[in-house]
Amino acid sequence: MKKSLFLFAVLLLGALAITSCDSNDDDVPVVTPVVVSHGAFVACAGNMASHISGSLSYYDYKASSVTNNAFLQANGRQLGGTVNDGLAYGSKIYLVATDENSIEVVDKTLHSIHHISTTALLGNADGKSPRHLAADGGRIYFTTYGGYVGAIDTTSFALQDKFKVGSYPEGVTIANGRIFVANSDYGNGNGSISEINMASQQVIDHKISDIVNPQKVYVVRGNIYVLDWGSYGTTPPYAQTGAGLKRIVVENGRDVAKTVVENATLVAQAENHFYTVNAPYGASAVSYNLYDAAFGSKVTLPYHVDSPAAIAVDPTNGHVFLSSYVLNGGYADYNANGYLQEYDVQGTALQRYIVGVGPTAIFFNTAR
Repeated sequence: MKKSLFLFAVLLLGALAITSCDSNDDDVPVVTPVVVSHGAFVACAGNMASHISGSLSYYDYKASSVTNNAFLQANGRQLGGTVNDGLAYGSKIYLVATDENSIEVVDKTLHSIHHISTTALLGNADGKSPRHLAADGGRIYFTTYGGYVGAIDTTSFALQDKFKVGSYPEGVTIANGRIFVANSDYGNGNGSISEINMASQQVIDHKISDIVNPQKVYVVRGNIYVLDWGSYGTTPPYAQTGAGLKRIVVENGRDVAKTVVENATLVAQAENHFYTVNAPYGASAVSYNLYDAAFGSKVTLPYHVDSPAAIAVDPTNGHVFLSSYVLNGGYADYNANGYLQEYDVQGTALQRYIVGVGPTAIFFNTAR
């Protein structure tokens, strides 16, 4: 891979829709289809250290109810360890199970129609630990901790492309014929952003000043934004510093990151707006912001959950969803069911529903 400056005249062609948990019950239930209409999904990681499988929860807007263990209900088996991301694209839904080295493909009744082994596709080393998803042009793109982006056809599920990127890639997005990848370096301080030209298949790795541990990358109004988790202290309390939502600019011929929302650790993007959860490890309080990329303005949002795990915005109605761990003795309980909190466009708290263990990603089925 070569290093060079970003091509910042990126035209945003469309917003990429980025992203509950089954119990660890040994009994196999009766298989029952889950009818999916307009609603929200919560991908729950579970907790493999406690032998709790990952799972899927589904919030049906019309019924105002949540189906937990939805994949288990529809298929009679667990999704497996660390369900890290999900994506509804076309007539199918794609679920990443990191510890299983797999992507599960289901239909709109959540019945499994294909099980993709990422290690079988890319090789044991290159395909290990799939992380995040994006979709474009009849393909699903996925990152792996093996340092690759893979592309699969949504009809045949065959591998179409394979790109070597940076160290421990996480989030991926697509705009103007390019794939952008946030390479976290597993928090070791050497993070980067990979840029893949889809036409030439050239991969460029960008080392950017003040980008340490990137988790997500976005393209808005021709600008590149990065969610950077910064670094952690090496001794107690291991405080997290340098986290934030950052815009990449060119100064004196160099790529430089400018922080637009300090301490941001979770982000949801909807058109020109970024909704942020500002909860760095070791902080005494959590705050929430709305950043307008068109005007460069920021306001405080009146949200509150106990221990935020994910944030997302439904593109059809503008409602904001936060998932959260519950507290036990003042600390997040990683073995208990979490919950999903919904807010309307005015920031008024609406429904709150119990979901699965480790509710780490929210995504939407917006087809009516």
